Amino acid sequence: MIEIKNLLFQPLTFHLAGGGRGLHLNPRERRTLGEDDISPEIDVAAKRGFVSLTPVMPTTPVPEPPREELVNTGADGENNGKRRKRR
Repeated sequence: MIEIKNLLFQPLTFHLAGGGRGLHLNPRERRTLGEDDISPEIDVAAKRGFVSLTPVMPTTPVPEPPREELVNTGADGENNGKRRKRR
C-alpha cells in the first residue's frame, strides 16, 4: 500500500494505472492506493514535488473499550444532584 498526499494548496487529478480510473485529491488530502495503481503520471508528480508517496503497512484499527464513569448514588438510589459526564 502507498499513501499519496497532495502537497499543494490546490486540487489535483491523476490517471491511475490500468483501466481508465482516476484519482482526485483535494488540497493537502491523503489517500491510500495499491502499488499497482501508481501510474507514470503520479511518479512524475512526485519527482516534481506536487505529491508525496509513502509506503504504508496496512493495520487494523483496535477498537477502544467504552469508558465507564461512576455515579455517586446515595443510600436511597438518588444521585445527590450530581450529573453524569457526557462524552
